[in-house]
Amino acid sequence: MRKLIFAVILFFVLIFTLPIFLLKPNKIAINSGDDYEKYITAGSSSFTIKVYDAQLRRAIDLDLEEYVLGVLAGEMPASFHLEALKAQCVAARTYTVKRLKALGGKGCLNHPEADVCTESTHCQAYRDPKLLSTENLQKLSYAIENTKGEVIVYQDSLIDAVFHSTSGGRTENSEDVWQAKLPYLRGVVSDFERHSPKLTSTIQIKISEFASNIKKLDSSLKLDTKKLSGEMKILERSSGGRIISMKIGNKTFKGERVRTALGLNSANFSYAIKGDSIVFNVSGNGHGIGLSQYGADGMAQQGHQYKDILTHYYSDVEIINVYDFYGDSNK
Repeated sequence: MRKLIFAVILFFVLIFTLPIFLLKPNKIAINSGDDYEKYITAGSSSFTIKVYDAQLRRAIDLDLEEYVLGVLAGEMPASFHLEALKAQCVAARTYTVKRLKALGGKGCLNHPEADVCTESTHCQAYRDPKLLSTENLQKLSYAIENTKGEVIVYQDSLIDAVFHSTSGGRTENSEDVWQAKLPYLRGVVSDFERHSPKLTSTIQIKISEFASNIKKLDSSLKLDTKKLSGEMKILERSSGGRIISMKIGNKTFKGERVRTALGLNSANFSYAIKGDSIVFNVSGNGHGIGLSQYGADGMAQQGHQYKDILTHYYSDVEIINVYDFYGDSNK
């Protein structure tokens, strides 16, 4: 009889206490104070990622959602529309999860001990959320909470959710800028970027400086700077307007390499030789592939929801919850 009573008691104890241990509390925002610690994360996700912190010069462990919050703070102005911030959250989370070594990702190529790093030129920009104002921290935390765990997949595989600042009117097919042709990275019209401060830009470079920078791309370059107008020719442009290939002197270069060498905002440029200088007129900012951040903000201002924004810039994709997709990585 005692065994029966003990079994009944144990049954009811388990029924009422087990859910407490199974619940994973969400990140919640406290509505007062400016201390980051007031934004509580208690088991906010089942993913711990290893991040190489460029300032600390070492790898640290961060919760996935906490890391994405820092990426959101580093990659997109907090003044952007909430739906644009949500779209950036999902793109950044997808970019990150795809690189997790625990899930078969390649990790950070520049820092093999880490999954990702805080170097914007290599992985994603990152800003310590503790540096944000209370108002901005609340807004960004809300975007994180309301997209928690969401990632983008194409045919049940995580996509490479790349993004850029401003396309200049149309995004690019991946193969026109990089080598790989990816079915979800197709060029699309981006009509909502007119408020971008880098929609267009002009830069003037001395011919001597131009020649010096291009020669760094190929030391065997032969270039007659006195007859420069006949020494330069655009060979091919993408459907989005970016230069795919360009002849300079006796060499042919990819537009992206020329853009990087000269410090231009994008490879969508025209040029005019004026005296001892070259004037470059540039459209857009960044590589132009995937999500346009200013385009996302413009779409959001026109009433589009974040999922509509994502499915516009990434072709034929679905948005799912990563925790449903992979299960608990800690098991």
